[in-house]
Amino acid sequence: MKVLMVAPEAYPLVKVGGLADVVGALPKALRPLGVEATVLLPWHRFVKAQRVGEVAYAFAGQEERAPLGERWEGGVRFLLLGVPGFERDRVYGYPDDVERYLRFAVAAGRVALGFDLVHAHDWTAALLALTAPVPVVYTIHNLAHQGLVDPAPFFHWTGLPWSLFHMEALEFYGQVNLMKGGIVFARAVTTVSPSYAEEIQTPEFGMGLDGVLRRHAGKLFGILNGLDLEVFDPAKDPHLPAPYSRGDVRGKALAQKALWERTGLKGPLLAYVGRLDGQKGLDLILKAIPHLRELGFYLLVQGVGDEGIAQALRQAEEENPGFVRFVEAYDEALARLAYAGADALLVPSRFEPCGLVQMIAQRYGTPPVARAVGGLKDTIEDGHTGVLFQSYHPEGLLYGVLRLFHLGAEGLGLRGMEKDFSWAKSAEAYHRVYRLALGWGG
Repeated sequence: MKVLMVAPEAYPLVKVGGLADVVGALPKALRPLGVEATVLLPWHRFVKAQRVGEVAYAFAGQEERAPLGERWEGGVRFLLLGVPGFERDRVYGYPDDVERYLRFAVAAGRVALGFDLVHAHDWTAALLALTAPVPVVYTIHNLAHQGLVDPAPFFHWTGLPWSLFHMEALEFYGQVNLMKGGIVFARAVTTVSPSYAEEIQTPEFGMGLDGVLRRHAGKLFGILNGLDLEVFDPAKDPHLPAPYSRGDVRGKALAQKALWERTGLKGPLLAYVGRLDGQKGLDLILKAIPHLRELGFYLLVQGVGDEGIAQALRQAEEENPGFVRFVEAYDEALARLAYAGADALLVPSRFEPCGLVQMIAQRYGTPPVARAVGGLKDTIEDGHTGVLFQSYHPEGLLYGVLRLFHLGAEGLGLRGMEKDFSWAKSAEAYHRVYRLALGWGG
């Protein structure tokens, strides 16, 4: 089976968030099952690759050509499509995102010729569910980002018939919704945890698409993300001062010491690592800081994103010198030190499709304190490998922190290191979905 995975990012070539880790790791996990998965990305000019041809496609009524590059990493074949709009270091968050990714998706449909199946990831590749010449499996990584565009430019750019809009296959409050199109037209739809697959069919978590998802529930599957255990392994991690494992955790104490030295925080240390985004519950952390300080806890926050949240964190650091440290950067080395050296990892999300940080922390022996939503519920054993709390309120977070230390952070951490977060079971589930989409049986 030959599968073309189409995505905006994939580790190690382009990484903004957890989607990159998923797309980078899943092809390797599928290989033992007889699936030959190739990853297709936009060709950002900072990505080095060998040009192997070009792709002709039509966009906005004009014939265009894009160079096609190839690169192999970790036994995975990556194809890079050099459509306009990706010349600079821009992945997401720009005014022309929709036009750039629609052009990419249109051209990707030409690359799909010769493959058995397309696996399209998130709104950036959703158009392929309508246009690919082969069956499509569509994965929702985060329902909050749906890809909305005014209908006039959409139909001008893509050349698709307006009837798709009027039959409400794409229409969403007067706009075209690319994610809705992916859900409606894909042979199968997956999302990244079983709990999230259930949650997004409710008004609370459905972001306006819960009705569509309920109507298509028969082809919706929740498949838990895994970890690349070669990348995230405390016994081999080059970012740590010393290797360690569950059988010999002495290196973990050295990681804690290195984290204290790096941050200037010495004492019971709580860490947050990830995007600065309203989804992630950082407002709870900010409101809880005075109480955490009274209780003797120190706080490290590392991440980039929303400027309002960043400003609030800068102010919190200024008002709590020596107790709060905010590192406004994507720093993989510091993130690994935090996973290994913190006493607990905070994941107080409003919603969480899957999340990887809580899995990484458990693998590194650091128990998470997380809200009981989405993939957090599916990956943390409450009271055994971490602590879950229900209420989206600072008191819920504080309760979780106190309960974790009452249960014993060290014991929870050791049990977390026993969990299997590999891609093996999830790859088998994707393989079954691929076969269903192709009509080959489950």
